[in-house]
Amino acid sequence: MPIEPRQDMPSQVRAEAKTYALVYAAGPQWIAGRPVTEQNLSAHRAYIGELHAQGRLMCGGPFLDGEGGGFAVVRAASREEAAALLVDDPAIKDGVFIGSVRRWYPVFDEMADMRAARTAAQINRCAVEALFDAVDRRDPASVLAAYAENVTIHEAESLPYGGDHSGPEVLRHGQQFRAAWDRFQPNEQRGLDPQIITDGDHVVVQWRHRLENPKTGDSLDLPAVSVYRMKNTKIIDSRMFYFDTAALLRFLERNAEPRVPQVPEGTR
Repeated sequence: MPIEPRQDMPSQVRAEAKTYALVYAAGPQWIAGRPVTEQNLSAHRAYIGELHAQGRLMCGGPFLDGEGGGFAVVRAASREEAAALLVDDPAIKDGVFIGSVRRWYPVFDEMADMRAARTAAQINRCAVEALFDAVDRRDPASVLAAYAENVTIHEAESLPYGGDHSGPEVLRHGQQFRAAWDRFQPNEQRGLDPQIITDGDHVVVQWRHRLENPKTGDSLDLPAVSVYRMKNTKIIDSRMFYFDTAALLRFLERNAEPRVPQVPEGTR
């Protein structure tokens, strides 16, 4: 049964499909004494890759015991359809493999758990990417949208916006953050450059905290790390770690705006 390349299996068909194991063994054209990497399997690998791209292949790979062969688990509507997938395999046609089809059911499916975890991690990554994009654009509504209602943001106590901020205080944290840094970060020079790593419900971001006083040329460029804990695609806990908070405070002190003297009312 020929397959059309790069055409994903519809989710409804995928949900209704049964699972079958395609069990491969060394065929008459298998080169005895040679490892699987030295067999004529390039067309087979391309074919299996197409099945994977279509969502038909759940898993597969070679046996490494020197006897040749391997197996693949595929989704198909019937045994006949699974058998047709096997027959169309170039390695079967060329005699490198012989094969059989067996109905298979995943009682313990660690791969499903891994796929679910990988999908959740990707969603969390996108949520944090959207947060950094919103910070870069100075879009407070989108920043708040990244947080859960019961989020807590932890900052170093020594900073102007330091301490723990929860619930309604999150908005004030954002206002204080911008009050401290906005005048030293023109839009085109913000340069957060986020590098994102995901692991389960945690997302870690290494980014740059770049500052410049346009009047004096005084500048600072420090690495920083943010650690986010996610729940239902929202940030529920945020912790900021700056490479050198003392350097940030010295920069603010050097570039503090001079206070305007207060003239008593009625004085000329």
